[in-house]
This record gives sequence, C-alpha cells and structure tokens, in this order.
Amino acid sequence: MIKTIIKENLYLDSVFSMTAGRELKKLEGIKSATLVMGTDLNKSVLAEIGALTPEAQAATSNTLIIALETEKEGIEAEAEALLEKLLAGSTEKKSGEESREYKSVDAAFDAVPDANLVIISVAGEFAGEEARKALMHGANVFIFSDNVPLEDEIGLKQLAREKGLLVMGPGCGTSVIGGISIGMMSKVSRGRIGIVAASGSGLQEVAVLVDRAGEGISQAIGTGGRDLSQDVGGITMLQGIDFLKNDPETDVVVLVSKPPHPETAKKIYSAVSGVGKPAVVYFLGGNRAEIESYGVYSAASLEDAAAIAVALELKQPLPSRDFQARIETEYLELAKEEASMLSGSQKYLRGLFCGGTHSEEAVLLLKNMVSDLHSNISFGGAKLLEDPKKSIGNSLVDMGDEVFTRGKPHPVIDPSVMIDRIIEEGSNPETAVILFDLLLGHGCSPDPVGVIFDALKEVREKSEAAGRHLCMICDLCGTEKEPQNYAMQKKVLEELGVHVFESNAQAAIFAGMVTERRG
Repeated sequence: MIKTIIKENLYLDSVFSMTAGRELKKLEGIKSATLVMGTDLNKSVLAEIGALTPEAQAATSNTLIIALETEKEGIEAEAEALLEKLLAGSTEKKSGEESREYKSVDAAFDAVPDANLVIISVAGEFAGEEARKALMHGANVFIFSDNVPLEDEIGLKQLAREKGLLVMGPGCGTSVIGGISIGMMSKVSRGRIGIVAASGSGLQEVAVLVDRAGEGISQAIGTGGRDLSQDVGGITMLQGIDFLKNDPETDVVVLVSKPPHPETAKKIYSAVSGVGKPAVVYFLGGNRAEIESYGVYSAASLEDAAAIAVALELKQPLPSRDFQARIETEYLELAKEEASMLSGSQKYLRGLFCGGTHSEEAVLLLKNMVSDLHSNISFGGAKLLEDPKKSIGNSLVDMGDEVFTRGKPHPVIDPSVMIDRIIEEGSNPETAVILFDLLLGHGCSPDPVGVIFDALKEVREKSEAAGRHLCMICDLCGTEKEPQNYAMQKKVLEELGVHVFESNAQAAIFAGMVTERRG
C-alpha cells in the first residue's frame, strides 16, 4: 500500500528530507519513505515509483508530501509522530552551540549582516531566487540543490563574477572553506594545497589523500558538475583559480573535473598556467600531453594528483610517471593469492559505486585491463548497459544515477540502495569480484558499513556454502577525523574478509588484477 501524509506550508531542505526518510524507513511495516515538496518535478518522480496518490497530485509546491510504502494499516500516525520528533531534534541546541532560525534570507542577513557564505538546499526551482538574494547581500553561495535550470546557473554565476563573489554549484556536494567542511565532506587538516573541482567525490578523495599524507587543504572549492560545460564556460573554476593564485595560504593548486568541453578546457589550461605556483590537473580522460604543454603537471588518477601535489608542497621527488605499474607491482602477490582461490566458473567483476567520479575513474583504469567492460554511464569507452539494473560481463555501475535514486536518498547519504544489488551480484556463481566504494564525512551516512553489513555477510556465507571464494574490495574514502570512526568502519569490513584500500585507483586496479588473474 502507498499511504500519503500531506503537510501544508512545511518546507524541509533536501538533506533533512533524505535523513528523515531513512529514519521513517526504520519503523516496522514501512518498506520505503519518500519526502518531497509538491513540485511538478517531484510529482513526476512519485509517479515513476508508483507513489503519486490523489492527495499527492493535489499538493502545491509549498506542501510537503510524505509517501510511505507499507503493509501496515494506520502507520500514518506513527510516522507523523516520528517526523515531529525529528523536526524538534533538528532545532535543538547542541552543547556549546547556538541555533537560530530565520524565515527568509533577508531576515537572516538583518540578524547577521556580516555573513559571507550562504548554503542553499531548497527545491531546484526555488534555489536560483534564494541564491540571488544572497548574492545581492554580498555573500558567496554554495548551492547543494540540483535540478536548477541551466539559465539560472549561468545568470547567477555571471552576477557573482561581477560582484567578486563565488557561486559553488548547483549540485555542489563538497567544499572546504576556511577549514570548514561543507556538504557531504570529510574533515581534513588545514594546509597549503588548494583545490578547485567540478566533481564531489573527486574533490573529497584528493583532499582525504592529502590529509593522509600529513599535509592539508587551504581551500577546496566545488564548482558544480555543469561548470565546465560549453554553456557555463568554467566561470567558477576560473574564479577559483584566480582566488588560489592570490591566496597567500596556498602554495600548490590542484584542479579536478570530469571531461570539460574542449573550448572550456583551453580557457582553464591558460588560466592555471599563469598562477605562478605549481599546479596539478586531473581531468578524467584528458590528454596529458596537452595539459603538460601549458607548463602544469598532469595526473593519472585522483591518488596520483594528491601524491604529486604533496611532493610539490614538500619539494620532494615526484612519484613514478607510470602510476598503474606502481600499483600493480605493490599488490601483485596479494592479487595472485586471491585469484588462486577463484573457481573456473567465476569470471566477472561487478563494481557498485556511490561516487560518480569513482565509477568513471574505474572505467578509465580498467578498460585496458579487463575485457567486455560495461557501465551505466556513457564514458571512457565502456559499453553502455541496456538496463542499468542488470549487469553484463564485467560491469561498473554508478549507483548514484537517477535511475536508482528517484525518490530515494543518494547512496553517499544512505547506501541501502546498494543492498539488493550486492546480494544479486554476490549470489551469481559467475561473479569473481565485487568492487564498491563508501564515503565518510559530515552529511554522509552515519554508519555506511553497518547499512550494507548484512548484505556483505550474506553473500560471503552463500559463496562459502557453495564452495566459492568471493573477492570483495572496498575503497573507503575518509580520514581518521570522521564522525563515523574510520578505523572502526575499516575493521568491520576486514573482519568480513573485504580488502580495504585508501584510494579508488588502488581498489579498481587490484580488482582488475584479480579478475584477469594477473601473474
């Protein structure tokens, strides 16, 4: 049954809605819980998942819709009581902190006129208007919201540029500004390496690896995924480069992005070549020779970008140019051991990713290592899966794709979307390797390993009962400072026999070595 609760004139930001949905799902009898505002776009999402009831169809854009998939009559009252408790808890003061609530951007600036950063997390159709208000008050903007019209993004970024301000986003999931982690971001140390990135998981992993190497981040500026398109033209990335160029606390500059439009890429290369500081560029699938022709360093992976940046900061020798060979040499014996335990029927690698950039980087690293490589993203030469929910051959799947997240939290916030797929792939007698990533940090799942623990345990036990060895590999992206307790998350995975790596590249290359039985 689909039960619908309507809350008039109640707005919840997207992060809280996802968190509340996760908590409501824990109630006995609720299979899924979706919380959205009554916009036309959100109604279409509810229709796609079969949850658009007449009550939801009649809702206005100022109305909160709570759609519950349940087998239990009368669950609405219990769900409403829990929601009220969650709402009350969200405004409670924590020890040593002061919480203040304002009904509008203007009211907030009346009370805090010197605020210089506003985080926008509202429905996409409203985000542009709220961001414009913040810019007019002289504040930089971080737009977590997605589904913001392209023309709004262009207009906002042009206005911000005129005012000497930054618009990070839309769809910006991570940044580190003044030592404060924003969005779904890890806690990292302050230092003298600056990052500008059009990739959330890419920015996070580079920052995490810099931290793990004992260095730190001056600023990490997210741009949003469309910034390097031809239409937007890299406005925020160009501003970020200029900021880091003039920032006395930044010694090394790192740029990370999915493939930019060629015209935009040339503008970025020209700008970064003039920063007067060592600069590292990792554009997935970019032409390394072209990048280096501008006098900057080109990286082969996210891990390589962090390693080069740290070496430049410390004035140490640069890491080996052949990044992949270095990783293969390091893990050759372990890969031999894992491969020796596979049966003849086990042939395929199945990758499940929370981070979109992680899935794309894995495609680039594995396309020349394994045959018959498929993906649900059209990138890097992998064959496109006809049905993203059905793997073929060696498959790498971005579980954050909207086909999996319509009406559900992103797997970085709630990796439960991966559970059924883990069980399906791990139960397949032809599966040799399951590769996955988990991201830690503020705003991420409070216990990602705990969420998928039973699924991992089930496939491990099923495989052993069938006389098969299942190789499970995880890139656990986070630092020792995370609220989730990195060491404990890693320990639980290792007790299940999962090989835990500190970088996506290491995990992907190792998975390829085992699948192809290298050595």
